[in-house]
Formats: sequence, C-alpha cells, structure tokens
Amino acid sequence: MHEVSIELLLGRRVVTTRPERGELEELLEQCGATVAHVPLTEIVDLPESSSVKSSFDWLVVTSANGAKRSQPWADVSTRLCAVGPATASALSGVVNRAVDLIPDSASAEDLVRSFPAAPTAGGSVVIVRGEQASTVVRDGLEQLGWAVADVVTYRTEKRSVSQEVARDAATADLVLLAASSAADAWASVCMAHDLVSPPVIVIGDPTAKTATSHALNVVGIADPSTVIGLVSATVDFFN
Repeated sequence: MHEVSIELLLGRRVVTTRPERGELEELLEQCGATVAHVPLTEIVDLPESSSVKSSFDWLVVTSANGAKRSQPWADVSTRLCAVGPATASALSGVVNRAVDLIPDSASAEDLVRSFPAAPTAGGSVVIVRGEQASTVVRDGLEQLGWAVADVVTYRTEKRSVSQEVARDAATADLVLLAASSAADAWASVCMAHDLVSPPVIVIGDPTAKTATSHALNVVGIADPSTVIGLVSATVDFFN
C-alpha cells in the first residue's frame, strides 16, 4: 500500500459500490478522493439449508459473507480454507483461529488447484456459500475425492438505483467493484439508464471476468484482493 497522502487522489471522484460504507471509503478519502457510495447489492439471509450432523475435515468459504455466516459449521471442522485474504480475515474474525489454506489467487479455480486430494479412506468438506455462487469449488473438490456438504446461507440481491444517482455516478472518474454481483448490478444500472460507465477497478480475476463480459472497461485489478488492494490499484491508475 502506498503511504497515505491526501495528494494521491486529490480532485478525483470515485464511486464505491459495496453494501455498506466502511474502510474502503475511509482510505480513499484519506488519500484525497471525493467518494460517492452507491450500494448496488444487499445481502439477504436464508433459512439454514443444512443442520450440523457430524464433524468435517474442512470448512471452505468462498466469500466474506459466507465466512461471516460460517457458524456452527466452523466449530465442527478440523481445518479452514478461504478463497482469498479478505475472506480469510472475515473467517478468522468469526472463529478466532487461523485459516489453514488460502490460495495464491482469490479464485474458485485456484482454490481447487491448491486443495489437497482426499485421503484414501475418504474425507469430508462443508462449503458455506451464497445462493449465486458457482459450482466450481464443489465440483472440483468432489473430483479430488472429497464428500462435500453444500450449505447455502445467503442470497445477494440487486438494489434499485435512481436515475439521478446513476447519472451522477457515471460522471465519476472511476468505479470500484468488489464482487462479481456488483459488476452484474452496475452493468444493469448503466443499461437501464442508458449510461456509459467510467473505467472500473475490480477486486479480483473473477470480478474482472464478469465486468469484461458486460463490456465494462477494466483498468485495474486489486492485488491482493482486499480493500487495501483496491485502494492501491486506484492510486496506481491515477499516478
């Protein structure tokens, strides 16, 4: 992360799109940016789709929202795996212990590549995820020989954005997208209001892929896939 200086982003207008304001907005403002927070999605909790009936060798979470909803499965899992550093941080905060496996790249594909094969006698994994998550992790772990329990704990829903707010956001210098669902939602907003999006910076390769599929102009990818990575990528773009 660059040393925080109010000169770094002075005069720049940046749109953030996560459900709640937080550290991302604070850091951008410390760097001098004018921040417009336009929440594009909201998280809706779902009734538990699976009860805890046994212990598991691994708990796997593929998003910070999944990590925050990982109890009580975390308590009965021997080891923990998170898709990236932001998700790992959220998981550690919930379970109060270290995460055992974090892939080098915050993607479902790299998680599968990093995961060990099941022992000869077999083994069990519980995945705590959102309703719209892909089946890449589940399918990949099953191919590695694991018995997988799939637990869906939440749904991501698009929020409505007024024409006035959308038009103002479209005049910004940059839009930050911290999830594939945000990329989907932002593309929908632009289409609904007949707007051309400013350049976008995304939190990781999966979000970049989604943004590109909607013809959004991706000019940076956070490295690491965290709030700090998003701010660093923003500073790099303007400097």
